[in-house]
Amino acid sequence: MATKKKILAVDDDATALGALRQILVQKGYDVTTAPNGQEALKALAAGQFDLVILDVSMPGLTGYDVCRRIRAEENTRDTPVIFLTAKGMLVDMTEGEEAGSDLYLIKPVLATKLLNMVGMFLSSDTPLAKKRAQT
Repeated sequence: MATKKKILAVDDDATALGALRQILVQKGYDVTTAPNGQEALKALAAGQFDLVILDVSMPGLTGYDVCRRIRAEENTRDTPVIFLTAKGMLVDMTEGEEAGSDLYLIKPVLATKLLNMVGMFLSSDTPLAKKRAQT
């Protein structure tokens, strides 16, 4: 049996985080949640994840800050990062790209679209999964 893919989901909105977790768990993913950037970094230091889904607007460390730290660490720099946020201005998306995200999704997003994007990053035979491994 294949090992479940591990996802770290980070959002300071408990309701949004709970809904995200439920969607991912129902699809068969092993999901760890964090309510803020500091807790996300602790989780990343404690274990390996196949994907990180980050909100942008959080107290303390923003999602951009967390993404930059993920990219700065050797053991996490190749981990795909998806921003899932209500911040949909071009300047926000540009900052997300500059921070090192692989994808920027704007809330609300359909669960099917989110799961399709997650699946494309976690499937071993898709171009998105290979993108970071080749760079």
